Amino acid sequence: MTRADIAANDWSLTPGRYVGVAVAQDDGDEDTFAEQLREIHEELAELNEKAVALAGRIAGNLEGLLG
Repeated sequence: MTRADIAANDWSLTPGRYVGVAVAQDDGDEDTFAEQLREIHEELAELNEKAVALAGRIAGNLEGLLG
């Protein structure tokens, strides 16, 4: 970027004036989206189960420490 570029843009330093914006591509594949969403949901359910188990262990450990 040169001073001439900046002057041509009315001395604006807004990044959008100098950097292009990529157009999002829509693959239109709803089946792929649905499958990805299912996988994310399954992973979240698994992580939630682990979180509950860990919370139980933590509570048990605290009870043991505090008497």
